[in-house]
Amino acid sequence: MTVTTTTKHGAIAVIRVDNPPVNAISQAVRQGLEDAVSAIEADTEVKAAVILCAGRTFMAGADISELGKPPLPPHLNDLTDTIERCSKPLVAAIHGQALGGGLEIALSCSHRVAVPGTRFGLPEVNLGFVPGAGGTQRLPRLIGVEPALNMAVEGKPVGTEAALSTGLIDQIVDDLEPDAIEFARKIVAQGQTARKLNQAIAPDSFSHDLFDQWRAKCAKRKRGLDAPLAVIDAIEAATGTDVDAGKATERALSLKLRKSPQSKALRHIFAAERASAKIEGVDPSVARQIVSVGVIGAGTMGAGIAQFFATNGISVTLVEISAEAAATGIDRIRENLSQSVKRGKLTQGRAAEILPLVHPTTDYADLADVDLVIEAAVELLEVKKEIFARLDKACKPSAILATNTSYLDVSTIANATDRPDQVAGLHFFSPAHVMKLVEIVRTDQVAPWVLATLAQMMKKLGKTGVIAGNCHGFIGNRMYQSYQKAAGLLLLETGSPEIVDQALRNFGMAMGPFQVLDLSGIDVGYLMRKSLPGDRVHPYAFKVHDALVEAGRKGRKSGAGFYSYSPDGAATDQMVLDLIADTARDYGVTPGKLSEEQIASRCMEALAQEGLAILDEGVAARPGDIDVVFVNGYGFPRHRGGPDFLQRQ
Repeated sequence: MTVTTTTKHGAIAVIRVDNPPVNAISQAVRQGLEDAVSAIEADTEVKAAVILCAGRTFMAGADISELGKPPLPPHLNDLTDTIERCSKPLVAAIHGQALGGGLEIALSCSHRVAVPGTRFGLPEVNLGFVPGAGGTQRLPRLIGVEPALNMAVEGKPVGTEAALSTGLIDQIVDDLEPDAIEFARKIVAQGQTARKLNQAIAPDSFSHDLFDQWRAKCAKRKRGLDAPLAVIDAIEAATGTDVDAGKATERALSLKLRKSPQSKALRHIFAAERASAKIEGVDPSVARQIVSVGVIGAGTMGAGIAQFFATNGISVTLVEISAEAAATGIDRIRENLSQSVKRGKLTQGRAAEILPLVHPTTDYADLADVDLVIEAAVELLEVKKEIFARLDKACKPSAILATNTSYLDVSTIANATDRPDQVAGLHFFSPAHVMKLVEIVRTDQVAPWVLATLAQMMKKLGKTGVIAGNCHGFIGNRMYQSYQKAAGLLLLETGSPEIVDQALRNFGMAMGPFQVLDLSGIDVGYLMRKSLPGDRVHPYAFKVHDALVEAGRKGRKSGAGFYSYSPDGAATDQMVLDLIADTARDYGVTPGKLSEEQIASRCMEALAQEGLAILDEGVAARPGDIDVVFVNGYGFPRHRGGPDFLQRQ
């Protein structure tokens, strides 16, 4: 199959790339473009050319399947140099998205036009390496040093309006191909020649302190990551007087980091996240549309879930036991939105559009027409069974019923209804309107269309959904319990929560295990362990935890837990240290000095072993699903790939 074709429209040639589904820049695409540009250069009848793509998007980036393999010529950096050297204007006509190598090809063209809704970015940093085909060199010359740092270091795409305002594109067009051809004709008529982004950046156009400021920012916000710092180095190299030296620096950094353990881990988790929405044996086409949602419970989780759907334009009926409780839930959402506005995550106008989509009520009859109901009530099995029996009567026959339980038996809840095949778990992570992970819990009875509907819905709305089997704690909390058990034993051996927390933070976890327990509430795990048979709880790993709860120290919400909290911050206190020492002595644990590496290794080993058991039992379908859960739900460092990936290295 020919992936590039060239047609002529008078003096304007159109080079069309057609490599479905996303026009990935494979070897065939690179060769086709190089041949087409060379032919246009030699064709005296052609005065300018347009490069565009068939299908739903411009070139979205490199062919992921080629990463990690020996590169085949022509290399992308050579192709972009060929495009830039062309003496005739080349117009990149962009739709969909121009990401990574796609944007680098667009930057090597002399001009760029795009339709509304197009996205532009250099996301290579998210895969652990540096753009290698001139992206960090041409971008700052086109839009300025600081805007280029924002795009390339953060790795976040920008939209069409932002691209126009920075000069990344020359014009927004409505009808891509004819408008791009007309644009090319105009620049030829005006006598414009091919513009090159190979000139040195004016020294007075930026501050050299800017690079150190960005490095300091990355040290805080991107702790332990190599690629963001390398991107800064590459863009700094673009500000030198030797253009070729800047390109060489970028290329060397890109090639080095592509082979790094961090890049390998980041590419793994990227691929695992893409695979997580696929359900073996279930045809995604059986999924149904979800237009309206009901949420039972307006507490922290219920309000967050309701806000999430409303933010995505879906009408939500929020049910509580009293008008006062419902009003409190609405106030929670209002406060969340207010905080998002203050942090610049939402505009005031956008926030004002979200809240009216949430309709508080105390009447289950108001759920009669919703497509999906998510129960987010207290974690008590009998309460949930009662709620589901009521939902079964109140909701239309086609409605899906879901529980937000974090560890209870979904099958038992489903059997409280006459439609167990339409009941599943939807385990959101707190805060539900922020955290991307959702465990979609399948029972033995659940219908394939229900799973497909939930998986496709989560993907469409920007969540990372992972299918989990129905067992105590599913994937995430079951593994996390093993992690916390290891941490509890280490607490007795080291004598201090801070020693363990510090070791895990330095490993790369977002928070230490005892910081997390204080934040979420130590009593949550305490109540969960009380519901388990005695032989399923370690005899002393959680003794300190239980004693703290029984002493009224439940964590931040009570002002004290493993740490004491004051306006000055968190601190360990003697009561906790004495409790740890007494518990260790009571159970014959000898305190000792452990290195941070030993502490982290013990916790990772516990995670990996539980993960293997989960895979053996079929609770997780793929090893990558375990990694996706822990990276997206538990603060596991993304650049380490996940607990299963780490163990396999």
